[in-house]
Amino acid sequence: MDEPMPIDLWSEVATVDLGDARRDARLLKTLSRVAAKPGSSLPDTFTSSAELEATYRFLNNPAVSAEAILAGHHVATLKRAAARAEVLVLHDTTTFAFNGVRTEMGTVEPSQRAGFYDHVSLCVCLDGEPLGVLRQQTWRRFGERRGKRSQQESQYDPNRESLRWNEAVHDCGALLADHPCVVHVMDREGDCMELLADMQAHGHRFVVRLAHDRRLIKDRRKAPGPKLFEVMRQAPLVLEREVVLARRPAKTPSGSKSKHEWLASRTAHLEVRAQRLEMSPGNGAHAHIPDVMTLNFVDVCETNPPEGREPVTWRLCTTEPIDTPADVARIVDIYRRRWLIEEFFKAIKTGCGYETLQLVSGSALNRALAIYVPVAWRMLRLRWVERQRPESPAIEVLTPVQTQVLQALAKRDGKPLPPKPTARDVLWAIARLGGHIRNNGSPGWLVLRRGFEKLLLVELGWSERAALDTS
Repeated sequence: MDEPMPIDLWSEVATVDLGDARRDARLLKTLSRVAAKPGSSLPDTFTSSAELEATYRFLNNPAVSAEAILAGHHVATLKRAAARAEVLVLHDTTTFAFNGVRTEMGTVEPSQRAGFYDHVSLCVCLDGEPLGVLRQQTWRRFGERRGKRSQQESQYDPNRESLRWNEAVHDCGALLADHPCVVHVMDREGDCMELLADMQAHGHRFVVRLAHDRRLIKDRRKAPGPKLFEVMRQAPLVLEREVVLARRPAKTPSGSKSKHEWLASRTAHLEVRAQRLEMSPGNGAHAHIPDVMTLNFVDVCETNPPEGREPVTWRLCTTEPIDTPADVARIVDIYRRRWLIEEFFKAIKTGCGYETLQLVSGSALNRALAIYVPVAWRMLRLRWVERQRPESPAIEVLTPVQTQVLQALAKRDGKPLPPKPTARDVLWAIARLGGHIRNNGSPGWLVLRRGFEKLLLVELGWSERAALDTS
């Protein structure tokens, strides 16, 4: 099993080159302050008015691109991926919405608040260890949405938003071209015949959850015949297993995720079936899509859901083998890792408080997002190590100085850490700094954010004092 790597936020910007040494220094300063107080507003993060003004100038500098800011993190992510036998690339889109009047900004649905969309490709290990972000693409929607377009207009529009999925796969595939095993993972929004055919044609491996039922007959006419989902449900039973389903938002009547009602975590008993099938595109498919695609399909269905709850149903299509029960179980595990990208989005929004920033322009918010990405990744990885490898030494999740500072704070509060603390020891100590009560269960992003703020703020003072003592 691959061993987790220690978290060193500075390595995420070690190769940064913004074209000016002063800009490089400003990025390092801004990153250190944001990491010390990840959920605070910029005025609270920078106590000096001069430092705050310099940060605003940096974030509004047109000569600095978000891509250049993130370049170091991309390099560090590729280095971590190269040390792994196989990696997954999780693709998904999220929205960032902001209150108040903003410039260079579109609107996001359904709130119609000022904001933008962000398509992210997160690299993780097969066991779920977050390795970092390989790519992100932001875009905006201006004005009212266009009405329903003809099929001809929509499918041949060179600027259609759906192409972001194809572009992300090809870009990440190029970055990981020398890696022996890369599997792209997508939820139902990635169920597009054009995308599936494109990935298969270029040799990209994938696991995609299906959203659309399709015909299996090899022609494009409306001919009667068996449908894909029906055939998948009748495939041979390969295995049964129990999995723990994470707490997640309930679905509204329209099918979207509810912001108010959440489904509790539960253990689900699943039946898993698998079969190799030929799938035919629909009548409106692009002309260049082949008349038939041969893929492996996995049907996952919960057998005894709680009363009043819809059973968990995952219909997956994949290029991965289904020859043995172990092969099929691996595909199910690969898809389950997709939830990590949802957690990453929570780390940015709740853990870092990104949507509360008062920056006015969209370009400044883009640059700020590039700074927050490695901070959110570090928080996500800390929680993953604590949950999956709780007995790992603290050095796997904190630097030696941070561990030393945390030991001093814990001792001051009357709850000293062991001489050799584990990842679980330090995460719960950070949560206590954030006001977490152990009886409330596992700490969430908000309490971890507060704990990190206190820990890293003290670390800044600790390091500055050490520098004075040695000068």
